[in-house]
Order: sequence, then C-alpha cells, then structure tokens
Amino acid sequence: MAQSLPLSSTREATSPISLVAQVKALFQNLGTLTILLLVLPINAAIVLVSLFWSRLTRLVHPPSAVVKNRKNILISGGKMTKALQLARSFHAAGHRVILIETHKYWLCGHRFSGAISRFYTTPTPQYNPEAYIQALLDIVKKENIDVYVPVTSPVGSYYDSLAKPALSPYCEVFHFDADVTQMLDDKFAFSEKARALGLSVPKSFKITNPEQVLNFDFSGETRKYILKSIPYDSVRRLDLTKLPCDTPEETAAFVRSLPISPEKPWIMQEFIPGKEFCTH
Repeated sequence: MAQSLPLSSTREATSPISLVAQVKALFQNLGTLTILLLVLPINAAIVLVSLFWSRLTRLVHPPSAVVKNRKNILISGGKMTKALQLARSFHAAGHRVILIETHKYWLCGHRFSGAISRFYTTPTPQYNPEAYIQALLDIVKKENIDVYVPVTSPVGSYYDSLAKPALSPYCEVFHFDADVTQMLDDKFAFSEKARALGLSVPKSFKITNPEQVLNFDFSGETRKYILKSIPYDSVRRLDLTKLPCDTPEETAAFVRSLPISPEKPWIMQEFIPGKEFCTH
C-alpha cells in the first residue's frame, strides 16, 4: 500500500539551528583537529611502514595478469574505498585503470595507488552538469576509454545517467538510464514500482506537509512507522525514530523538526524489524 496522505492544514514549521548547537559543533570540530594533530606522528609512522611494506611485497608478488583484450577502465568516485577496490580488481585482471574525482578531492590518497594509471578531476556535477559531462567526454576520448564504471554518491548517480547518451558512442557505460535512476533514487517511487511488480512492500505514504503525519490515525496500525527523506539527506538518513512517539507532544515536536515540504517530500513507511543487508 503506497499512497499520498491528504492535507488538512498548510502550516509548516521550521527548526533553526540554535546558537548552542553551533557552539557545540565548533568545539567538536576543534577537538577533532586537536586529536588529529596529536596523533600525526603515529599516523605518519604507520604510513611510512605501509609504504615500505608495499614496495617490498611488490618485488615479491607477480605482476598483474596480462590479457589479450586489455581494456581502459574509467572509474569515478575516486575518494571512496569501493572505487579503489574496483580499481585494484581491474588492475589485477590486467586492465588499465583511470580514476576520477571532483576538484574538491584532488589530493585523495587513492590517486597514488599502484593500480591507477592516470588520475583526473572534474567539476561537481550537481553544480555544473554541462561542464561535468564535457569533462567526462574529454577524458573518455583522451584515454581511449572502453568501459566507464560510475562509483557515485547518491546525489551524483543521476548526473552520470545524464552523461550516458554523450559517452555511449565512445565507450560502454555501466549505468542506468536517467528515468530508471530517478525511480531507484526516489524511495516512494521505488516502493510503488516494487508493489506494481507484485512484491511485498511495507505500507508507504508520501509526505509533503508535517500535518499529514500529525493527522494520521496510528491507532489501527500493528507496526510502528519511520520517516525518511525522499531526496538524499546525509544528516538524517540514519534517524529511525519510531512513530508514534510515547506522547502526541513528542510526536509533534519530532515531526515539525523535519524539513518536510512539497519541494523536499518525505516517505512515511512501516518499520520492518529484522536483519538488514547492504550491497553496492
């Protein structure tokens, strides 16, 4: 069951960040920087030992496999561990790997991996999609890329779908088309699609106003509910507060603290207990 709840009020509430929270965040950041400075000698020693060990084992281990049909592989998301793991796997299989990341992360450590032949930076796609697509196209042409494997953030996956038509004449793009990516990234649309395919889906409601939740009759429900932002929210994505709370006042305070609006819709969904699985 997936549907949108009706509105009975257009009132919206915002919860500005308090001065206390800002001061707390400032001291947390200063504390983190202080700790990093204190352990800098230890970290440097570990890096040097790891570098020495890497050089030593490289002399002992056999070189990467030699394949007849060697490919040039382009991998994005260079700062992420999963991108490095893919790069190492392709390199071990005998392929040439080019790694890319946005300009902000130009000094990411993975660029120095022995599995990487070249490293490039690109504009941030969500701020300048056209420049991002053009940068990808330039790299694909310059490096004679055979396969592009995007390892993107949740925000960036859509822009790689937009780039797919421009890149496809020159290389294979291991990614979905834009409409499929949009459906997969939209929690409510994904639930609707799964339900249409006959799969078992938790009860889901699209929320565009806090009043939809506050006016919802939880008394007849057998399960608790959780609220999740439909657009990616790196801050609140791990908040699995169960609804309703112990009191109506607590429920109202929690719901009204969330940035729910027609522009930033949320999904209210049955909470299903059990073991969670995550895959990439």
